[in-house]
Amino acid sequence: MSTPRTLAFESADTVNRVVALLVHFPEIHSVRSNPDDATLTLSFAVRKRLDRAQTQAFGEHIGEHIRALLDLRGEAPDRIAVSAERDAAVTFVTVTRDAESFSRGELELLVALFADAFRDGLVRDDAGSTPLDDDPAARDDLVEVALDALRDPAQRQRLVGFREEQRVLVYFAHAPKRAKARARS
Repeated sequence: MSTPRTLAFESADTVNRVVALLVHFPEIHSVRSNPDDATLTLSFAVRKRLDRAQTQAFGEHIGEHIRALLDLRGEAPDRIAVSAERDAAVTFVTVTRDAESFSRGELELLVALFADAFRDGLVRDDAGSTPLDDDPAARDDLVEVALDALRDPAQRQRLVGFREEQRVLVYFAHAPKRAKARARS
């Protein structure tokens, strides 16, 4: 039976693509694919504690730009959500989008919006970001292939890629099993 070997290869290939995506965009703290609801979640770390009003205003700013970009393509987003987790000195801002309409152009727009809004306050992993290739077209293709892997509807497991101590880690998370309903008599 060759299915497990094929799945292992596809998983390893997907992991390599996500690693390349995170290396190419050192501003992204983490990326998660959520096959259950067909969404992607990107997380950015900001070296400052953002309050709810700031998070809400920035979320609206992101939403306006994403809707404008998609409108130019004749599309409308199924989902745009921005949230934040705060600790004493850092805020993790997450953007959740429907995977189907998410594109490389939107990813570049998000990175630019975060970089513009937070400047030096945006946490970047510059130490681990070495150019994979000097060819911009090859880099663009690499990003497209990575996004395709994250959007793949055949993917059954959630995929999580994140940065930790100047490394990129990627793993597959199994969806929790749903308990069977008890039979009633």
